[in-house]
Amino acid sequence: MALNNYANLKTAIANFLARDDLTTEIDDFIDLTEADFNRRLRIRAMETVDTAFTIDTETETLPTGFLQIRSFVLTSSTPDRVLQLMTPYHQADTQDYTNSGVPKAFSIEGNNFRFSPAPDSTYTARLVYYKAFDSIDGTTTTNTILTKFPDVYLYGALYYASTFIRGMDQQTVLQFKTQYEAAIKQAEEADALDKYNGSPLIQRSGININNLDNVR
Repeated sequence: MALNNYANLKTAIANFLARDDLTTEIDDFIDLTEADFNRRLRIRAMETVDTAFTIDTETETLPTGFLQIRSFVLTSSTPDRVLQLMTPYHQADTQDYTNSGVPKAFSIEGNNFRFSPAPDSTYTARLVYYKAFDSIDGTTTTNTILTKFPDVYLYGALYYASTFIRGMDQQTVLQFKTQYEAAIKQAEEADALDKYNGSPLIQRSGININNLDNVR
């Protein structure tokens, strides 16, 4: 059976567990797996670009599914200006709340970006960030992880199932955990290979490639 959609994944999990009484719980095991790999993975498929992010107030809501910032560039100023990420504490300590202007920096507070100085007009920015993968269910039946790395879903759900089922042999629990960790690592390695595959090898000036043992 191809693990190419939500229904087939649920069937495979039930078959691996040899259980037909965990239909509702399997949904939970899949949810837990998604929560875990969204916390851990940072791969290209998660990178999202918003070329027209609007900044017209001191605070703006984070995009849906936002996980982590990659870059934030103000494009409506000349020249483009990279917005600097600050901690909320540092921003509060240095911000002049009496004046507005072209934003130079931002922090992340709760579910919001906070800009300093507060914008004196409407600005447009290019925002690149990591976004959580869409959860799969009866409506959204697949996503990039299930398509490219179905073993992440399968062994993740099996691991969470094994911690739920009473009397599960601890060796089996460890086996599923090991397989899940290996699937996560393989997804990261495949992404890194795709990212750098074909890139030219650049020799550092002054290094003899025939004497690399002496390079530290």
